[in-house]
Amino acid sequence: MSHSTPIDYIFIEGPDCSGKTTLYEMIHKETGYKWNIQDRSALSMLIHARYYGRDTFNHIEQLKRELYNLNNQLIICLPEWKVIVERFQKRGDPIQNITSLQKIYNLFQEAADEFGNYPNVTVIGKVVDKQLVKDLVNQYYKLENDSISNLSNAATQMAAIKSGNEVLGLNFVHYDTGKYSDINKAMLN
Repeated sequence: MSHSTPIDYIFIEGPDCSGKTTLYEMIHKETGYKWNIQDRSALSMLIHARYYGRDTFNHIEQLKRELYNLNNQLIICLPEWKVIVERFQKRGDPIQNITSLQKIYNLFQEAADEFGNYPNVTVIGKVVDKQLVKDLVNQYYKLENDSISNLSNAATQMAAIKSGNEVLGLNFVHYDTGKYSDINKAMLN
């Protein structure tokens, strides 16, 4: 393989009790801490700003910077509402109540609807399990070593989502690793 598109950050998002911490721990366990994973991103800042009626401009701009970097991956954990309720009833929360949690859940659902078709966003609509984690990890390994044409397709997909078919600020880093297996084989012969 002569190229690499490394993952900068994996952001894990979702309302309280959605499985973010479990997913965070399981990915790290599966990969030996391969990637920089952040529990929460600008999306949470934006959703909570909306919930509390605060100004959202800076949070929107930060979220764009995060999402428009194709080296970043965003996971939105959004299992069925009844799963959130069951977990909330078991563990509680010092800040949330069931009504506020429902409102936050709905805001995350709106975000999943808006961003779920971005090439670097994965929406998980079920409870996190080992197979889901293995699938995600395999997807991310593949992304890091995928062809430049697939990266180009991701950029095209992102542009197609936006009005005018353009995304200002879209970026990614793609490295030439200097490992050319076909050349190395020819030199050995």
